[in-house]
Amino acid sequence: MGEVIRKMKDGRFIGWYIRFHDSDGKRKTRATKATSFNDAKRILIEIEARVVRGKLGIADRPQRIIVAQLVERWVEEYDPNTRDRRKWSMKARHEISPMLPLLGMDACTFRAAEALTLSRTLSERYQANTIRRKLALLSTVFHWGMRKGLVAANPFAGVRQPQPVSRVEYLAREEVRQLLAVADARSDMRGAVFAVAIRLAVCSGLRVGEIFGLTWRDVDFSTGLITVAHSYRSTTKSGKTRHVPMTDELATALRTWRSQCPSTKEGVVCPILLSGSTHWHQSTRRPCLKSLYKRAGLAIPASPWHALRHTFASHFLMSGGGLLTLKTLLGHSDLKMTSIYAHLSSDHVAAEVKRLKF
Repeated sequence: MGEVIRKMKDGRFIGWYIRFHDSDGKRKTRATKATSFNDAKRILIEIEARVVRGKLGIADRPQRIIVAQLVERWVEEYDPNTRDRRKWSMKARHEISPMLPLLGMDACTFRAAEALTLSRTLSERYQANTIRRKLALLSTVFHWGMRKGLVAANPFAGVRQPQPVSRVEYLAREEVRQLLAVADARSDMRGAVFAVAIRLAVCSGLRVGEIFGLTWRDVDFSTGLITVAHSYRSTTKSGKTRHVPMTDELATALRTWRSQCPSTKEGVVCPILLSGSTHWHQSTRRPCLKSLYKRAGLAIPASPWHALRHTFASHFLMSGGGLLTLKTLLGHSDLKMTSIYAHLSSDHVAAEVKRLKF
């Protein structure tokens, strides 16, 4: 018979553990998330019953579990490859929660999964790529549930998904000038920060998190290089540091801005002023850029900040730059990510060839 153990460490209770003999005859000890002795005892009884069924050759039928319960168990028990598990769990819940009312509260079937994929509500609420990402996450949840014996099948495994959309929204040179003119025209310090941030995006291709995580010690005017090592208060998206050369225009703007930049304890290049505060801080989220687009009379892109990064990449290639160099400048881990801009390079080459005359 198994037993329930009240485990202590340094005089402090750390949890309920269970000890039992597995189907291979070996004695095993396992931690539980039980909140009481009775809960731990129930888990022990379930495990011992499963072991007995296995020895008798009886298939262990998955229990009926509703989708919300499955998702919650996955979030609580899944072991993601990340340092910040709390941040991961918040993001996972944020991604999946809006899908649960559309799936219903019962156990999910293939028909329900397919109905979700073709749901008009879903297509009106999200872009195709976002839908694909959310469905892939649900598929991961059910695949995990199958391994744990909680569900019999993954209903999202064979579901048709919306076709991915490869869209590159970027600004023309004149549109960049219009956006900068609006930012420069603002007399407040917040406007000055936005003007610098926009120049960092369109002249160096930095992500919004990298822009607002950039510190003055990362800007080397002697070598003309920007060291991109931070995103807000964490590492870059790839986890790797890269070096991006500054254009003359950007270097001049940063030199001028350095003497005016509000000081912060982090020494960031683009600080923000929180509402109701008199102290400048490092941003932990992307500031809204839509109002500047509106004032400049420009159409608002689906991702206002990322469109500026696309602008840098697009004009770099149309000016004769290469994909491999662009991959390094953008910090992409795979050339496939950079190849979404390839058609811009080929279109530019085609236009240049047509100018040949003999």
